[in-house]
Parts: sequence; C-alpha cells; structure tokens
Amino acid sequence: MAELESSMSTENSQKGTGNHPVYAAIDLGSNSFHMMMAEPEGNSIRKIDSLRMPTRLAAGLDENKRLTPETLSNALDALAQYAQRLKGVPKKNIRMVGTNTLRRASNSAGFIKEANNILGVPIQIIAGREEARLIYSAVSRTFPDPKKQRLVIDIGGGSTELVIGKGFTPNLMESVTMGCVSYTGKFLSGAEGITSLTMKRATIEAELELQPVKMAYKTCGWDEVIGCSGTIKAAARMLAETGITDGAITRDGLKKLTKEIISAGSVANMNLSSVSDSRTQVVAGGLAVLRALFKTLNIEVMQASQVALREGLIFEMLGSTEHVDIQSQTLKSLTQRYSIDTAQAKRVEQTASKLFHHATENWSLDKETDLQLLVWAANMHELGLGIAHSQYHKHGAYILENSDLLGFTMAEQKALSLLVRYHRRKIDNEAFDVLPDEERDRLLRLLGLLRLATLLHRGRDDESLDALSVRVKEERITVVAPQAWLDEHPLTYAELQAEAGRQMHVDIRIESAD
Repeated sequence: MAELESSMSTENSQKGTGNHPVYAAIDLGSNSFHMMMAEPEGNSIRKIDSLRMPTRLAAGLDENKRLTPETLSNALDALAQYAQRLKGVPKKNIRMVGTNTLRRASNSAGFIKEANNILGVPIQIIAGREEARLIYSAVSRTFPDPKKQRLVIDIGGGSTELVIGKGFTPNLMESVTMGCVSYTGKFLSGAEGITSLTMKRATIEAELELQPVKMAYKTCGWDEVIGCSGTIKAAARMLAETGITDGAITRDGLKKLTKEIISAGSVANMNLSSVSDSRTQVVAGGLAVLRALFKTLNIEVMQASQVALREGLIFEMLGSTEHVDIQSQTLKSLTQRYSIDTAQAKRVEQTASKLFHHATENWSLDKETDLQLLVWAANMHELGLGIAHSQYHKHGAYILENSDLLGFTMAEQKALSLLVRYHRRKIDNEAFDVLPDEERDRLLRLLGLLRLATLLHRGRDDESLDALSVRVKEERITVVAPQAWLDEHPLTYAELQAEAGRQMHVDIRIESAD
C-alpha cells in the first residue's frame, strides 16, 4: 500500500502552482521507492507532491542475488502508480535512479526494461559515491553555511553513504554495504528476534564494516553532523515521542531507545504513532547501524535532515550546466592522473565531432547526448597508456567501467568503457549484443566514428585533413581522398583498407577521388 506523504490533485501536480515547470525524481531504494515532484522557487525548490512505496527490494534478493518474481511484480506495480501521477510531466524533467540493490541484482536488466516501458524514462543505476554526492548536493542547499564542514550520513535499505564537505563541495565520500533492511533481515528477524545479543551482533558487524574508512573520516573532521533517510528521521521522531530527547539524535539517546525496543520485544509493540507500520519492520536494523556510526566516529549529536537523494536529483536537473561541469572535472582528473596526451585527444575529438555532424541526420543521432559521449570517448581513448602500451585500450576500458566517476551513471560509464575498449583492434560483437537494440546500434555507430577519427590521427601530427571528404549512408562511412593524398599517406591508406575488411556494424570504406 502506498504511503502518501503529501498530495495534490493530478491536475495541480502536473502544472505546479504557477508558470514554473514541474520536475520529478524517483529514488528506487533498497527499502522503499520514493517519488517527489517539485518546482523551482528562487534558489530552492518547493515540493508539490510525494509518494512512498515500501517495496523491500533488498529483502527480495535470493541467495543468487536475483530479485524474486514477487518482489519484481510489487516493484513494477509501484511504478505503475507513479506513472499515473506523472502524466503531463515532460519526460526530460523526470529522473529515476536505482541504488544498492539494483546495483547488486543479477537480473535487474529485465526490470529496467519493464520500468522504461511503464514510465518512458530509463532507470539510471548510480554508484555508491555518486549517490553520496547527490545526497550531499541536497543537504548543502538546505544547510548553506559555507564556513561549516559537515558530515552527512544517509542510511538506506542496503547501503550507508558518508560524505564530508564544506559549502557545496563534497571532499570525502564513501558508500558502505550496510542498511536497515539488510541488517534487520540478517540479525533481527529470526527466531531470536530483537534481543540484547542480536542487537549487539548487528552493531558489531556494522562497526567492522566501518573500520576501513574510520581513520580517513576522523582525520578529516567536521563541525556538524546531519543525517538523512527514513531510518534517521524515524529515530528522531521515536526519541521525541518516547521523551528520551527533544528529537535530537544522541549517543545516549540511541542507547536508551534500543533498551526500550528490546524490552518491548519489537518496535511494533511500542505502539508509536510517529513511525509507520512499514518502517517498524526494518528500523531496528537501521538503529544498529546508526549506533555503530556514533561509536566508531565518536559522534555526539546528529540533526535530522528532511532532504536526501530525491532533492539532490531535482537540484541537479535544475542546474544541468553544473552537472556537466562535474562530469568534465571528473574526466579532467583522470586526464591528469594518467597523463593523457591532451594534444592527441583534442585532434581525435575535433575530427570525431566533424564526422558526427556528417552522420547526424542519416543516423538520427542526438546532437547533445550522443555527441557528448563521443567527445568523452575521444578524450579518454588513450587513458590506458598511463598503465601500459600493450593492450592499453583494455586498461582504459577497465578504469572507466570500474572507477567511481562522479557525475556519471553506471550506464554512462559502461557505454564510455565500450567505446574506449573497442576503438582499436578487433571488435567483440557479443559485448554489444547484450544491450537493447536501440542502444546497441547507437553505440556501434559512435564507435565507427571514433575508430575512423583515431585511425586518421595515428601519425599524431597537426596535418590538415581538409583534402578528405566523407559520405554517410545507411551503415557505411565512405572516406573519399585524392590519389595524391593516398600516395603520400600509404600507412593510413593501408589501415583504412584493413578497416574495411573487418566485420563491423558500421562499414568504413576508402575511395580515390580521381
């Protein structure tokens, strides 16, 4: 059953309260799905509708890390309800992200496809540190004091994000695999139930998970601690309703609250009006994680925030230029770390962009998203040279797919990785065949443009290519060159001929203009 946090009529939800556009963010979390609709209001946003669906994705993972049919069915039912609420909201104003459980689930591809069919919006699976960055983005705009360094913590159903930053800039980010659903299921839902012993086991396990990041966070330090998510908001309400504190989350308060839960036998038995029925089923696991955080990091007091990932997504849609800057900075950092030859990258980027404009109309390419991906790939194609020359395309692809690239979704990282991996040498078509047909064709076409651009600049010089012309028709790129140019560039000519012989989705041909 949906838990409606606030609502308006469908008509008002679509239009907002004035002439401002409406934006919607959907967070497919491990415990609940959350949808929020908001409109810009000055430098902030105003929430106009929200809907929470307790789907328990994390509890629906079997021993093979597959989501059970029942869990998938419930999740799709939740999205169908969101689809009704989102009628009239432009698709470009909707962003839907998946977090820990969808990162882990081995059968998430089918669910992602069905979700796209229901909402017409793709699910963007984001890495843990990207989730942390988005959460911090929301909190930094609601606690805007630029002088304070803050520790922001979000306890989800399957993971916990920790960020230290100042102003709008996050400086230290981690995602730790522990959450309210996973810890409740593992430690507190068996025959023993919630006891001093089971809570202790859960808390110690969480403390162990935090050990690898403990010193980095304590060394960095902070002036205030802000908590996000349902677990932390529930903890604040429970502390206030029981009279343990005025709502402030403290180490001593959590200890007393835990004792009361153990005495009652369960959170549900406490009959607290401030906690929903669905939250009572998993909050004990979240409290164990929260107590471990307080103990490990020596936190004395935490204040609960009313914003989290959803607000971060909407702020990011409103500040799309800022988002692109984050992506650019991420790639700039890789360029510096792996000493990429920026002059060569620029040559390939410029030629790839020119080729793209020849192909745009014939191939129905998007002048923003597709060109941006091609530019990224051109700038990153020699990333792996920072490790070794041999098989450098494989090294670069591995870095791009497996690093935490802030600002990028995991799908964007995968697409970029594929382009870098196969910009040279043999193409493994099976690597693309697992993609949806439309995405497969799009990437293979971009790959054809990238391969041709890198081939034309193998000499690593600034010689003009103005003598060449290009034709794009169906799935073929034809390079037309004067015979004199071909005679002067025998190596390039030979490589273009060799490229024509490879089994590629896009056929690259070389012809003499004479």
